[in-house]
Amino acid sequence: MSSSSSPHRARLFGVLALLAAVFVSGCSTDSPPQHSERLQKAAGLKTFHVQTTKELWAKTSDQKGRGGPDLQLNTTTRELDNGLVQVELSGVDLANYLRLLDYMAHGGANADTLGRNRSAESIRMYDEIAGVLDGITKRPDPKDPPPNVVVDTAYLDAKNKK
Repeated sequence: MSSSSSPHRARLFGVLALLAAVFVSGCSTDSPPQHSERLQKAAGLKTFHVQTTKELWAKTSDQKGRGGPDLQLNTTTRELDNGLVQVELSGVDLANYLRLLDYMAHGGANADTLGRNRSAESIRMYDEIAGVLDGITKRPDPKDPPPNVVVDTAYLDAKNKK
């Protein structure tokens, strides 16, 4: 090989590296950097409660197109006096729910549009649960009540007034 092919080869490798970077970034999800840590915290909890509207729970827990044994949600739901439902999830179910929310909130292909699927409801739910998980700094005592998040518009209104 002659030495004159070296610059061409370097340019070719540079172009290929650039194309690979563009391809990889275009196909990756935009999961938050703390997502893996949140999954680990969630999986370590005994129980977690989500209080929300029936509609928001139904929308964000729908597994259409994302089913499979690794994402099954086994939950207990009860209606509360304030019009919300309380969903009880085990730690493993919470981790599965976060995976589902992450997919629907931060990436994943939408078969209809071939674009990013970003559900505002899932973003909201993910962010509220993430705030609770991020606040856990040590393993909860078994006697403590389960960590809890309330996700409804009244809660959002109260947060905005602070």
